Amino acid sequence: MMDWTRRAIAGAGLGLAAAPAFGQTPPDTPPEVPQDFAVDAIRRGLLTASVMINGSGPYAFAVDSAANASVIASDLAALLSLPPAGDVGMHTLIAREVVKTVRVGRLQSGALDVAEPRLAVASRVGMGGLDGILGVDLLRDLRLDLAFRGVRRIRVSRSHRTPGGYLDGPRPSARMVRATEQRFGGLLMIEARLNGESALAIIDTGALVSIANSALARVAGAQPIVLGDRGANRVLSPTGLSADATLMIVPNLQFAGVTLIRTPVLVGDFHTFDVWGLSDTPALLMGVDLLGQFESVAIDLGRGEVLFEL
Repeated sequence: MMDWTRRAIAGAGLGLAAAPAFGQTPPDTPPEVPQDFAVDAIRRGLLTASVMINGSGPYAFAVDSAANASVIASDLAALLSLPPAGDVGMHTLIAREVVKTVRVGRLQSGALDVAEPRLAVASRVGMGGLDGILGVDLLRDLRLDLAFRGVRRIRVSRSHRTPGGYLDGPRPSARMVRATEQRFGGLLMIEARLNGESALAIIDTGALVSIANSALARVAGAQPIVLGDRGANRVLSPTGLSADATLMIVPNLQFAGVTLIRTPVLVGDFHTFDVWGLSDTPALLMGVDLLGQFESVAIDLGRGEVLFEL
């Protein structure tokens, strides 16, 4: 049995309210998906795209640049009568979990059009009520354009692989960063600075709240904070498994030529940092809370580049 890597979505005690699926159309209805990209509202902070499965949909899938495995909600897999494709070991933020998988005939979302993908099956509750998750196993050669001002949306299109691409010659208000590393099937890591020390930031469009390991908290001089009587903050696996995290304030965080002061993060020595070999390296899953500080963010997974637009 092979292993996949799938982070947890950060519930973080900040609340991931369950939401209904987008609904479905009969299988014989032609899919109404734009040819070049799919655009959706960013629901409750998570970045979602309209996904067609075997001609049915559209369904709301989170777009997760830090997940190596794509996932579908168990009730949707049953509704669509997707055939089983065996069990798989899946590494989430919290633990190695054994999950069922199903086989899809055709999956489409904008420039993404793939035949016979294998999807892990997980709890809708564990995915914040969404229908599924698109990971870099399907998105690795594509580009994600995230807009956070005005109409909040995401666009999935083709990577610009030729010279003179969209990240060359950015506007003065933009900061282009090339990934320091691409590992585990295409996860993008960029350099960050804290108190003059370097850290790795994994671009994570699937997390509402950024998550750091203890090594980063120590280097940053992070301090714990308590918000009223809320109690423990929690992170949630797509399967529903949860774990405690400590809400802390990072005094100074620098990346892409900007400095963020008093940044809240969730801190814990989670399983995924061990899997990635980052347990002793200051590291951060940079979620939508930090990415959303910019007007837009363009993530080209094919080129290994990120453009932050101020």
